[in-house]
Amino acid sequence: IPEEAIKRGLHDTFFAEMEQPPQSVDIETAALCDLACPHCFRQYIVTPDKVITEELFRRVIDQAVALGTPSIKLNWRGEPLMHPLLPQLVAYAKQQGALETIINTNAVTLDAAKGQALIDAGLDMMVYSFDGATPESYNKLRVGRFRENRFEDVYENIARFHSIRETSGSPFPRTRTQMVITPDTFSEVEEFRRI
Repeated sequence: IPEEAIKRGLHDTFFAEMEQPPQSVDIETAALCDLACPHCFRQYIVTPDKVITEELFRRVIDQAVALGTPSIKLNWRGEPLMHPLLPQLVAYAKQQGALETIINTNAVTLDAAKGQALIDAGLDMMVYSFDGATPESYNKLRVGRFRENRFEDVYENIARFHSIRETSGSPFPRTRTQMVITPDTFSEVEEFRRI
């Protein structure tokens, strides 16, 4: 759809006349990250470290729901787990009628309490960015910004969340793990799938 819109010169007026709402809205809840990945644009473009206010978040959600937007992603390029009110933000979006709430996370700070709070809030999908299938490649690509970041610790965070979700009996959030293919990880795709 975006390619066709660009090719035909379609823009907001065209879509407004069609009365077609956006299918998804991405909200940068935390414009900061606890990693300093060498392949990330944040390493090359200065961006301020800040989190969205609850008031602004609620205004955006209210507008998106009023438009009929079914899917809300609570991050763009930042790490959503850095927002201290993330579970409350997810819960608000669900209470207002968002059909789907999603986050992408590096899972560095995904402890048991945060995991349970996200389940309780009604998060629908959590995508893990876990670059590398070995400690050597992961630790090279997922460098800690404020403290050391380690493959084993993040792997354990993801495994623990899976256990918490299973114990809670909830099928949500669904989870997916993804990896950026780089020269360091190209040969690890099969091992990544295995782990």
